[in-house]
Amino acid sequence: MAKWYARLGMPAAVAGLAFALAAGALAPATAAFAAEKEKKQSLTEDVAKKLQPAQDAGNKGDLDNCVKLSQEALAASKKPYDKETSLKILRWCYGKKNDLPSYADTTEQLLDIETLPQDERVSSYKPLAQIYYQQKNFEKAEKYAKLWGTSSNSSEAYHLLMAIYYSQQDCQNAVVAQEKENEIEKAAGHEATEQSLKILNSCYYKIGNKERREAVMEELVKRFPKPDYYTDLLQIYQTEDKQDKKALLEIYRYGFEREWISRESIFAEFVADLLDAGAPAEAAKVIDYATGKGAFPVIAATDRNGRLKAKAAQQAAEDRKSIAQFDKDARAKQNGEADVSLGLAYLGLGDNDKAVEAFQRGLSPERVGKVKRADDAQMMLGIAYKRLGKVDEAKKAFTAAQQSPAMAKAAALWLQSL
Repeated sequence: MAKWYARLGMPAAVAGLAFALAAGALAPATAAFAAEKEKKQSLTEDVAKKLQPAQDAGNKGDLDNCVKLSQEALAASKKPYDKETSLKILRWCYGKKNDLPSYADTTEQLLDIETLPQDERVSSYKPLAQIYYQQKNFEKAEKYAKLWGTSSNSSEAYHLLMAIYYSQQDCQNAVVAQEKENEIEKAAGHEATEQSLKILNSCYYKIGNKERREAVMEELVKRFPKPDYYTDLLQIYQTEDKQDKKALLEIYRYGFEREWISRESIFAEFVADLLDAGAPAEAAKVIDYATGKGAFPVIAATDRNGRLKAKAAQQAAEDRKSIAQFDKDARAKQNGEADVSLGLAYLGLGDNDKAVEAFQRGLSPERVGKVKRADDAQMMLGIAYKRLGKVDEAKKAFTAAQQSPAMAKAAALWLQSL
């Protein structure tokens, strides 16, 4: 992740800074004179004699002379007003020269002048933070980025502050700054960017905050659905102490339908869970797909993949032979669990219409009492509806499943996909 962030270049807070300084946009000399005139103060005569020619030289592009005369004026300054005006003109000269270190140094000298107006003091924090970050002077960059952020509540300031910390691999502080940036953006009606979520994911992983990382990964998968994000989130779910196997199976199905699963280990776990759930025909389909992708090698009939493949093929064949009798028996039993098992078999065989019928019957008021996991039945009903292109019905089923805490995360992913 550190290498990934390095490829981003300087943050947006710094981009364009050199151009702004070269154009003299941050501190034009005319503005400096006008501001001082409004204060009804006067320059010492020796200082005034240097500053007007300095300004003229700068406007003509004679920047070395602009700097020289401004420095002479500063040396001749007798009072704070002289120093303030001389420093402003000198800073303007450095800006036009695109001399960022000197520009920053002059600005810091200005901050030591007690007569500097507060609004000008505050406006100086941003360029100082940007310049020092660009120079990799992270101590000063942090100082002024904090002042910029607290004085303006600018998300841009906290973005730069995050970059300062992240550049130093200080994830503890980087996440605080990034969360603050996202908080400000949210208040303004903007969602967190994909980049900011990737940074949080990286840092929460490094500092071992699994709970916060999981929440960030869930947002990434929902808003920026990509295979890598799904795989990372799945690995988090797989390692949870109290992971619900039914819910995990629905998360496997979610990734499989999007062709996001590519690892042999995940395919093997998916197939094993399908067989445990009583869905051999579906397991056989997953094996066929994974084998075609070269992600389910069978070295020998006795290895794990070989045993899974043989078991799926045998049980799937049995299901196909017995499905008609299974259907007849389930209808007669008046037992919702039998209907759900039948629906699962039809789902694996690809007969989604009959799967919907079986699930609906099992979830009917007179039969649902004997269903062990109504939330999982609702999930599979939603999947069958989705495969049939019936989005509204799928949404209703997934929403019902989401009411179960055990199935809430899986249902949220499927709802987002509609």
